[in-house]
Amino acid sequence: MLQPLNATGVALLRDDAIVTAGDVPGTRELREIGAWLDKGPRQPVMATADLCRREPLFQSLTPVAAGVLAVPISQSPGEYLLWFRPERIRTLTWGGNPHEGVKVGDDPTHLSPRRSFAQWHEVVEGTSDPWTANDLTTARLMGDSVADVIQQFRAVRFLITQHQLEQVITRVRLSEQPLLIADAMGRILLTNQAFDRLLKAGHRPGTLADILALFVDKSEAQRQLMDLQEHLRPWRSETLLLVPEGGGRAFLVRADPVLSSPHQTLGFVIIFNDLSERKAADDARRRFQEGIIAQHKVLAIPLDSKDDLIFRDLLASIVGNAQLAALEISDNLDVTQVPAMLKSVQASVARTTGLLEHLLWYAGHGSRRGS
Repeated sequence: MLQPLNATGVALLRDDAIVTAGDVPGTRELREIGAWLDKGPRQPVMATADLCRREPLFQSLTPVAAGVLAVPISQSPGEYLLWFRPERIRTLTWGGNPHEGVKVGDDPTHLSPRRSFAQWHEVVEGTSDPWTANDLTTARLMGDSVADVIQQFRAVRFLITQHQLEQVITRVRLSEQPLLIADAMGRILLTNQAFDRLLKAGHRPGTLADILALFVDKSEAQRQLMDLQEHLRPWRSETLLLVPEGGGRAFLVRADPVLSSPHQTLGFVIIFNDLSERKAADDARRRFQEGIIAQHKVLAIPLDSKDDLIFRDLLASIVGNAQLAALEISDNLDVTQVPAMLKSVQASVARTTGLLEHLLWYAGHGSRRGS
């Protein structure tokens, strides 16, 4: 960091960072100096050798910042290149006390000089060495150079951010889950294709309030949405959405505020998880379990013969293996495949049970014919 102009410290104030070198005030004090400069008229160069006299708030900064030279590096508030000089205590020698007035003699028409021509010394505190015209010119030129570098850096950062934003937008739009993004005022900034498929033709919501038309229970959705926007409370609930093909479909709503700080809201993200496939999988599991329970009831019937014992042992083995298969299906398959797979297992168990019954029937008839 450059330290020209015989300054003991220099600081670069930006909206997102502070860079310092040498003896400078602390971060909070630097921001306060920037805010104080913002209150004054905008000038290419601002300089003072008695900061604490200009603003008593900075009295404690005198040892390091009795004098300040400032150059704005942008039109944004609080962005400056600052140089600091410490207090320089000086002794001024006068031919007499400059604060003592002219003496009047006995005759008011006669004036006389100060009665003492002895030298008079005055100690000056709270000021730094004065900034020269050359200092001001050098500071302005350096400020222009720094401003150019910062603007170039911001332009490059803008291009990088724009590229990253385009990539993120593409990924969001291709997401399989319906999703929308709104700003802090509730204006919808982005929706993806999955969300657009929930909308009726020609319907395009502009604000979060407009999405209430999608809900079957609009009053509850309005309450949750108000809680999200006004009190920044996350929204989690199962709800029914009106879909273009007619009727309601079950969705899980997950909505969150996005904060850059505890007191600043950037916007809101709302995601809709389609529960219809999960509910279909749950129904398939329930039906499968009911079938398994029915098979267990068969096993609980009192034994009548040796053939019944063989049948029940085989059936118990089939039912046990079917339950293991169902657990494997439920744990490892996508929910969209669960209903079909469970139905297949259940059908296989039914076919095997029927086959056993026929075999036992033939076995029983064969034994009776043989006797």
